[in-house]
Amino acid sequence: MNISFIPYHLTGKTFFAFEHAEKDGLLAIIGAKVTQKKDELDLSEHFIVDDHKHLSSKFTTATKVNLVITDSNVLNKEVNRTGTDQEILGEAYPNLDLNEFYYQILKTSRSSFVSVCRKKYIDAVIKQYQETNIRITHIDIGSIIISSVLPYFKDTELQTYNSSVSINDNEVFAIRNESNTALNYSIDSVSIPSTHTLPFASIVGKLTTQTTISGNLQDKNALLLKTYKESLFFKKTLQYGIAFLLISLLINFFIFNSNYKSWQQLQEEEQVYTSQKEAIQKQQIAVETKENIVQSIISTGFSVSSHHIDQLVQSLPETAILTSLNYQPITKTIRADKPIIINQNSIYISGDSSNKTNFTAWLDAIENLSFVQAVTTISYGMVKNNISNFEIEIIIINDTEE
Repeated sequence: MNISFIPYHLTGKTFFAFEHAEKDGLLAIIGAKVTQKKDELDLSEHFIVDDHKHLSSKFTTATKVNLVITDSNVLNKEVNRTGTDQEILGEAYPNLDLNEFYYQILKTSRSSFVSVCRKKYIDAVIKQYQETNIRITHIDIGSIIISSVLPYFKDTELQTYNSSVSINDNEVFAIRNESNTALNYSIDSVSIPSTHTLPFASIVGKLTTQTTISGNLQDKNALLLKTYKESLFFKKTLQYGIAFLLISLLINFFIFNSNYKSWQQLQEEEQVYTSQKEAIQKQQIAVETKENIVQSIISTGFSVSSHHIDQLVQSLPETAILTSLNYQPITKTIRADKPIIINQNSIYISGDSSNKTNFTAWLDAIENLSFVQAVTTISYGMVKNNISNFEIEIIIINDTEE
């Protein structure tokens, strides 16, 4: 259903409207949920209940609702004249006390339709809905709000829950209180049960300027909307305040526990250093063994490559432990039918470091070696407290050029 919306921002894209009606002396609450998608409205949900308590299960959070009151406490009258509100009221209800009554008037080209209701009754109805978590933000009385949807219907007569509305030249011609057989109306792709035309019309009337209904309910409706917005603002402010308080408590908790955590961390680091020292000693023994192997390799004729490795190992700081050293490593798995391919002029070294500064100084020392062309850090990441894994690639100058 395409709607020309009024040019101000409305809060939310979902709207609710109720008709507080009566049939055969029994209360009926006719509810409609309308959703807005771009410039289209869709009646996404509708229901009829006979008691306010049934609303609690449908609305678990505070919901703002338009309310149309059409029960026997609303008096309706047609006056065969137009003019000012005072003139029309003077003919319809000559002695009406406006301090005690709310009224609404729909003026057509030939007559006027007047609906009145006591203020005390409307306030009591609003209170009943508030007790079921419903926040009334707009009130209409009688069936005259049906005029807001007349441009969208081609019918000459529209039915509501407890009345029939005759239409002539796209205007309300007559309103009769009577029981009707339920029908279904269609506006574009939107299906609307006849029992729910007034709640739907209330929402359309709020969103558009299709109808002009005068009366003394404007101040009441403005107050209802202001009260709802203030309660919504208070609720959000309270939520944000509680969130801020919880965050402040968490910050204080972390601050007061920082000293304990620091002490605990120092103990853990001491244990790590102790374990690290033992590991270094074991690695030193392993390095000495490897040095003996290197010396053995040098004696077999691989003096240049062994010299390179020896220089790298000698520059190794005590805070670093090697786990692997590959000189011109094989790039692919050795296969009987494939040639062996090596990564020439490259040395890959990996290990553990407990001091980043010493590690950086070691890299600088490697770069200053005469046979080194470039040093690249492949990875360097902490695996536990103050212990980091590293892997570096050293590009050496081609042996044949030395």
